[in-house]
Amino acid sequence: MLITRDIPGLDYKRQLAKRFDRASLSYDSYAEFQKIVLERLLAMLPLSMANAVLDLGTGTGQALGILSEKLNPTCCVALDLSQQMLAVASEHFSSLQNTHYVRADAEQLPFQQASFDLVFSSLAIQWCLTPKNLFDELYRVTKPGGYVVFSTLLEGSMPEISQAWLGLDDKKHVHQYMPAESLFDCVKAGRFNILSSDCSDVSMWFDSPESAIYSLKKVGASFISSDVNNVLPPSKWKHFLNEYEKQRSDLGVPLSYQVAFVVAQKPIFIQE
Repeated sequence: MLITRDIPGLDYKRQLAKRFDRASLSYDSYAEFQKIVLERLLAMLPLSMANAVLDLGTGTGQALGILSEKLNPTCCVALDLSQQMLAVASEHFSSLQNTHYVRADAEQLPFQQASFDLVFSSLAIQWCLTPKNLFDELYRVTKPGGYVVFSTLLEGSMPEISQAWLGLDDKKHVHQYMPAESLFDCVKAGRFNILSSDCSDVSMWFDSPESAIYSLKKVGASFISSDVNNVLPPSKWKHFLNEYEKQRSDLGVPLSYQVAFVVAQKPIFIQE
């Protein structure tokens, strides 16, 4: 989840959906980091069968085929805020049986109580604004004994971009993500039991600063909530790229992320 400052929620979500709409056709070609995280999260699935599965923030549906193969659900819901992402997913996975595509907000889920055996979400919940709303909704739609399995970004992600901007201005040019302990506190406050959790540094390497930034822009992840209406002068952008280039190593230009992987369970016996 984001640490934000007085952002109009509806405006933020509209801008976010537009950004992912625009990235829908380029997403799969640039989503190397997302694929690495997804593969690791899928390996953490705590069950081998599930009747009802929700893929929260499905994007282009990269998890759908494996979730269907591994869990053989009678109902799988692919949910996203972006209609265009859902269009790409439904086209890619048109052969999947019992899969339904739903445009909705993770913080206002359009499902009945106790609908899903598994809620799966890879690198999506960091775009949510209110942790309490999110985990209240996840608790509501998860069956007793069901699981929420997710990955999300943490504080300290993309320090290379922050470093390159240092001294150019005093603005935040990357999202401010939650510290790990704050995230885990939110999960527990949502009445889930954390079965396993891990925080990892995932580093990517690029042949140029432009390529590193494109890896964000082309998947829709370059949206900065506090900078929606700001346009950078070309000279400032060039200065930023020059500063970023100074961080090059033998492996290339770095871009690193702090990622949380969490498996949580809704208690079977609920004490209200």
